[in-house]
Amino acid sequence: MSSISYTDDEPVIPNSLYELRPCRYRTTKEAWKHLSERDLHKAAAPSAVRIISWNVDYAEDDCIPRLETALEYLRCDIFHCESGKAPEPCCILLQEVNIEAFATILHDDWVKNHFIVTPSTTRKWPEDAYYGNVTLVSRKVPVVFAGILEFGCSGMQRTAVIVDVRMRVLESEGQDVLVRVVNTHLESLPSGTMARPRQLNIISKLLTEDKLHSGIVCGDMNAIMPEDKRLPQQNGLRDAWRKGDEDESGFTWGYQGKDVGKFPPGRLDKVLFVPRRGLKVDEPAKIGVGVQTQEGKFASDHYGLVTTVRVLR
Repeated sequence: MSSISYTDDEPVIPNSLYELRPCRYRTTKEAWKHLSERDLHKAAAPSAVRIISWNVDYAEDDCIPRLETALEYLRCDIFHCESGKAPEPCCILLQEVNIEAFATILHDDWVKNHFIVTPSTTRKWPEDAYYGNVTLVSRKVPVVFAGILEFGCSGMQRTAVIVDVRMRVLESEGQDVLVRVVNTHLESLPSGTMARPRQLNIISKLLTEDKLHSGIVCGDMNAIMPEDKRLPQQNGLRDAWRKGDEDESGFTWGYQGKDVGKFPPGRLDKVLFVPRRGLKVDEPAKIGVGVQTQEGKFASDHYGLVTTVRVLR
């Protein structure tokens, strides 16, 4: 496993970026296997990629049936693949996957038939982490690189999972570009107020590497303090949500789950991107509202977000 260290000016534990090998399920082997170089580039580059981001709540009981419910909801209600057919080109970015529920993703038939998974094992999460991020990329999207960034300034084993995907430029026949999609969960609680700026700052640097056309980061930004609202702009990122932080229609947490009423609702989850000529990111819509297991447990205390990314020129 190779690593690259990114350090701030202050003497802190360095952030470490580890390359990951994406996996797909091999029916002939009845197992998840690393993609070959040929597999990585086999799919034709799509002109649009739908992106789902959802914190699926590691802490609530019944993590396995809740994650099963979330996956079924995505398959049937969001992608309309009731019969198990392949979805449109997409990335599904999950945060707070409980370590005990991780295998639920790998055992899901729809995931096995149509997705690449990274990381494909919890051993790629930080040491002692009992929940983490997982990214699913539909096989219709060519993945060029995958990695996981372990934040040095985290007391909660927080990470960012990275995939570089090839996309076709809509108005330029035959031209493909690289778009980086980052799945992250920034430090929680008021105690994480000092860590979140550093974490988003290093992500913003990763989104502007020379080889990339553009980049997008989605996930639970834990924007709970007034200073958190300024972080995207301070790091050169644009918020895909256009109505501002105070518009309740954009709030993604505080309405379902066991902590309702304990803390004020807020827009914790966001879609941020590097503004580039030709990049179009749809304003995100909420998903996962009111979704429950058969036993009446909410799939998550967070709403998810859905957007579509296009490279026009």
